[in-house]
Amino acid sequence: MQWFAKSISRDKDGKKFELKRLLLFVWALALSGCQVYQFDPNSVSAENPGSYTTGTVPFTIVGEERPDWLVPESPDAPEVMVTRTTETKGSTGFNGASFFGYMVTLSLIPYYDEVQYEDIYALSWQGETLLESRVTYSIDSYLSLYFPTPMMFMGSLNDEAAEQAVARDFITNHHKDSVLALIDGQRREFEQANPETAAEIAAYLKAGGANSVYRPSAVLRLIDLAPETNTLAYHAANSQVPGYVDLLPARYQAWLIGPEGLRGIDLKTQLADGTDADQLLVRMLNAYPDQSGDVQSGYYTGMTRAHRETLKEAGLPEGLVDRMTNEAPSAQLLAAAKTGKLRDDSGNIRIPTEEELLEQLVRQDNQGKFLSPYTSDDVLAEWVNSAISANIGATVGTGLGAAAGAYAGEKALEQVPFVGSFLGGAIGAEIGKSAGRETAISASGGWEAIRASSDRSFDDIHSMARYLKAKYGHTGNFKDAMEATRQIYPELAEALASAY
Repeated sequence: MQWFAKSISRDKDGKKFELKRLLLFVWALALSGCQVYQFDPNSVSAENPGSYTTGTVPFTIVGEERPDWLVPESPDAPEVMVTRTTETKGSTGFNGASFFGYMVTLSLIPYYDEVQYEDIYALSWQGETLLESRVTYSIDSYLSLYFPTPMMFMGSLNDEAAEQAVARDFITNHHKDSVLALIDGQRREFEQANPETAAEIAAYLKAGGANSVYRPSAVLRLIDLAPETNTLAYHAANSQVPGYVDLLPARYQAWLIGPEGLRGIDLKTQLADGTDADQLLVRMLNAYPDQSGDVQSGYYTGMTRAHRETLKEAGLPEGLVDRMTNEAPSAQLLAAAKTGKLRDDSGNIRIPTEEELLEQLVRQDNQGKFLSPYTSDDVLAEWVNSAISANIGATVGTGLGAAAGAYAGEKALEQVPFVGSFLGGAIGAEIGKSAGRETAISASGGWEAIRASSDRSFDDIHSMARYLKAKYGHTGNFKDAMEATRQIYPELAEALASAY
């Protein structure tokens, strides 16, 4: 660099400067490596296109892909989603011959690699794939560390993404031929079956029509067969056919959206049979998906304001209809529903007491994952008394102490080379924790005795910690009880520390 700077200052006429700059550029270019990518048309796993131009189809198209060669036969046809994705199938593997030439020539001969991809064109309805076209292809890459030979001889400056775009354009017509050919085949099957009656349509949907672009058309035929009387009952009887409710007019949809037993039609029937509206509201609130996870589909997904207005106008109580939503109920309403009593003596939504809310955390049986150290009489379970009497909390722990007790003493273990460092590490701690837990279970009478002497339990450790701390934290035997219990449930210690 210093030589280059001095050469610039000595060049007065400009010509020598330009010549040196050109020589330096050529020298740098000759010793600069590069990597290029090229789409290989011969790798396409499909025959040459050209058989089809356009095709009339029994659906309208939604999605980012809007191919003009799929022509809907009617603007009112069911909507089908068209998607296109690319998956990497992986490299063909290490190319020994190419690598040998690459090394011997110090990368003058580029290293060659081939990566395979699969381009997927799919048509789906109501989340289920009806038709799929898959085309595989390869993109070749050439790498040189020191020389520009890949660029000079392979003739490409594109990066991998650019070559993928080239490949995508190239195989579009292959997809068109494949998709239209598959649709033609499905059309022939549909016309041959020609399902007219409800039984024939059901048979078609269970057989060839299960994965066919004519499936929505078959469902529409089933809807069109509805009688003029008892129409809603007919639609309810067929509502389990996938996609059926989504194609119904809104005035019928409103009655059939929601979980089984809590749809509009179900609520209407139960009210007519004398069930109290508040009882139904409690069921609806308690059926709401667990707040620890995402809202699950199948609650009241798809229910709109227009649907709810339809139900209100038909006479369903507003309080029930307004709850037909995927919005989470208020904490007050949800807590009241969990107590089983929604209103107080004055008819107002009652606010559960702290004690009632606390009792919701515990199960009144011994079938939960974690057994309660206290019985329903608020006394220690027999297995806890046994553990305390055996001083199990002092003699059983984690790490070396538990492992030593389980393996006949620390002295015996010291005779084994490296056992001290082994037990002192994470592996030793896990062995000790496991051995200590088994020792505690044994000292408490064994699992059968523990479960037999427990009449309450918890579904999760955090509910257990919160309940025990709030209900018994002030009692004199709480510390000993927790010391014994955490030997069987080691995770209880951390849960107690974070419980409020």
